[in-house]
Amino acid sequence: MSSLMSGRMVSFSDAGRPKAASGSAQACRQEAEASVGGIRKVLVVDDEADVADLAEMLLSAHGLDAMAAYSGAAALEVLAAHPDVDALVSDVMMPGMNGLELAEQVAGRYPKVKIILASGYMAPSMFNGQPLRQLFIAKPYRIDQLIKLLHT
Repeated sequence: MSSLMSGRMVSFSDAGRPKAASGSAQACRQEAEASVGGIRKVLVVDDEADVADLAEMLLSAHGLDAMAAYSGAAALEVLAAHPDVDALVSDVMMPGMNGLELAEQVAGRYPKVKIILASGYMAPSMFNGQPLRQLFIAKPYRIDQLIKLLHT
């Protein structure tokens, strides 16, 4: 006996208990990858460790391979060590290298990496009259909003 629950096919044993389908973990992972437009590995950058760690955890819970860095310089080190990163989600307002500066360096060195900038506040002077070239999400954001941006 089978039933469609939450978009997934669930099989039941003769006793009426759900039984594991073979390869279901792999199928779930493939489904998660497909739902984010081929994005598999995401680097989250935020100088507030709690924010970066929470985003990393939530992205991982959605089937992505997520990592966190706590500064622009650390993010560049992670990218050098992990050339298979597909996307970068960075806070804008960080000490040292801010998110705009990081985005510029990442775009130059890793042109295939999708860049999403996040901020609750950005000073207009940061743009020097230039339009924002990266995707943007306002903080605080919901994880489903971020997943949607990763999909675009």
